[in-house]
Amino acid sequence: MSKQPILRIGAVLLLALSLFTCNEEEFLDRVPNGRFTPESFYLNGEQINDATTTLYPLMRSMASGALNDYGDYRSDNTTFEFNSNDRGREGFERVDYFLLQSGDGYHNQFYNPPYTGIGRANYILEAVDDVPFIDESRRATAKAEALFFRGYFHFLLIQHFGDVISSTEVVDGDGSGLAAARREPLEDVYQNVVLPDLRAAIEGLPERWDNNNLGRVDKATAQMALATTHFHFRDYASALPLLDSIVESGNYQLMDNFRDVFFTEQIENTEVIWAAQHSAAVDQGSTWMFDWVAQSGTDISMGRQRAGAGFNIPTCSLLDAFEEGDLRRDATLGIYDSDPDDPENETVPYSTKFLTIPFPEQGGTDVDYPIFRYADVLLMQAEALVETQGGLPNQALTNVNLIRARAGLDLFFPGNPNPDLDIRTPEQLRAAIRQERRVELAYEGKRSYDLRRYGTFVETMRAHGEIQKMKQPFVADVNGAYENIRELLAIPNGQILLYGYRQNEGW
Repeated sequence: MSKQPILRIGAVLLLALSLFTCNEEEFLDRVPNGRFTPESFYLNGEQINDATTTLYPLMRSMASGALNDYGDYRSDNTTFEFNSNDRGREGFERVDYFLLQSGDGYHNQFYNPPYTGIGRANYILEAVDDVPFIDESRRATAKAEALFFRGYFHFLLIQHFGDVISSTEVVDGDGSGLAAARREPLEDVYQNVVLPDLRAAIEGLPERWDNNNLGRVDKATAQMALATTHFHFRDYASALPLLDSIVESGNYQLMDNFRDVFFTEQIENTEVIWAAQHSAAVDQGSTWMFDWVAQSGTDISMGRQRAGAGFNIPTCSLLDAFEEGDLRRDATLGIYDSDPDDPENETVPYSTKFLTIPFPEQGGTDVDYPIFRYADVLLMQAEALVETQGGLPNQALTNVNLIRARAGLDLFFPGNPNPDLDIRTPEQLRAAIRQERRVELAYEGKRSYDLRRYGTFVETMRAHGEIQKMKQPFVADVNGAYENIRELLAIPNGQILLYGYRQNEGW
C-alpha cells in the first residue's frame, strides 16, 4: 500500500510517540517515560527516521479536526443541525455561536499538537548531525523534514494565537525555563523561526519522494507552506515566486474529474500535493465525514448512524454560492429528504465531499484529507498576480478559468456577453477569485482564513449570525450569539495559571 510508510505504527514508532507526547501543562517539557532517553534513542539514522515519522500523526489529527473546525465551521460555510434530545455536542454549538470561553478545551487542540511537534522536531535537529546514517542523503532530508514541521507548527500557532512562545532548542527536563518564558511578538516568531525553517526545508527536501515514501513532505509542500504564511501577512510578492515554481515544475495538474481528487490514491493523484493520510487497515481510518450527514439520515449511511451527526451542515449561503450547472455542487453537497413524497417535509443539506456509502462497519475509511492541492496553488497564484500587478493579468484569468472549466462552467473574459462573466476590472477579477476559492475549497478548512486575509471576517460573521437567527429561530434565544467575534483563540487557561502568560485581548 502506498500509504504504509507514513502510517505504519511499529514497536519502535510507538515508543517514539510515547517519548515525546506532552500534555496541556507541559507543552514544551519533554521528559521521556520509561527506560529510553533522548541520549539512548537517537543513536542512528533509522531511529531518526522513525522520529520524523511521529510528526505526521500530529498534522493528521489537526487537519480534518481543529483546522477544519476553524476554517469552515467558524465561517459562513457551515453550521449545525440542532438536536434538542442530544446536548452532548453543545460545546460545538458554542463554537458556531462564538460563545467560547477561555477555559473551554476547544483551544487546546490548536495549542498542544503544534508544541508537541516542535518538541519532537527539536530533538531530531539536536541529534541528526551527529549520528551515523547508512544513506547520507537521508540525513539531509530528515533534517529538512524536522525543519519543515518546526517552522509550520510555529506558523499554525501564530495564525491562531498571535504572539506565542517560540522554541528552537530542546527544553530541559525540569521545565524550569517555562515560567520565565514570555510570549514573543508574532512578527518576531515569523521572521526568526517560520521563515528560516521553511526556507531551509525547501532547500533540503526532495522534489519528489519515491513510491516507498509517499506522504512525506516534499519541496512543493514546503513551498506551499511558506506561500501560505506569506498570504497570512498579505505579502503576495514573496508568495508569488514560490507558487510560480510549483506551477513551472510540471509535477502537478488538475484531475479531470473533481470528485476523483478526493478518492484517488496518492500514487496516481496528480493534484494533491500533501494530504493527511488515513488507513483503516492500521486503525487510522478517517471518520470525520460521518459527522457531517443529517442526524436522521440512516438511508444515507445505509443503516449505520453516528451519534455526532448533524455537525458541519452547509449553510444556505454556501448552497447559493454554487452557480447553476456547477459540477462541484453535487460532489460537495447533498440534500437529505426523509420523506420525498411529502412536499411539506423539511430537508437537510449535508456534505458529500469525502463521503463513502455505505459507512464502514468499523475502522473508518481510507479517504485522505488534502492539506495542499494544485487547484489551491492556481487560485493563490491568481490572487497574488492581481494583488501585485493590478489590472487583469492573463495568467490570473487563465487559472480561474481552468478551475471553472473542470466544473463545467462558462469562462470569464472581458467582453463576455453574459454580464456576470464579463470581467473588466481588477475588483471584478478579485471577486471572481474569491468566489472560486469558496466553492472549490469548501470543506477543506480554508474559508475563515481567507476571510481574515480579505479583512472581512468580523463583518461577514456578523451578517452570517443575522441570517442564522432568521433561518434557525432557536438561535435568537441564545444570549450573545454572534456578538463577540474574535479572530484569535484564547491561550489555554492551564498555561495562564501555570506560567502567568498574557491572555489574548477579549478573552
